[in-house]
Amino acid sequence: MVDNSAKNAVERIQVNVRVDGDLIRLLDEKRTELLDKVGSIPSRSEVIRMALEEYLNKK
Repeated sequence: MVDNSAKNAVERIQVNVRVDGDLIRLLDEKRTELLDKVGSIPSRSEVIRMALEEYLNKK
């Protein structure tokens, strides 16, 4: 019998991205703006993930 539970798990792959200082500044501004919406300042990774999901229309 084959265990298919791994197929149902969400696969996460790390992606490394290099950005310039201006983009980091904008990213940090967005993190601060999200404080009221999410209740804490999200990590840069979380904000990038949210932006990608919105850009790619994943809900």
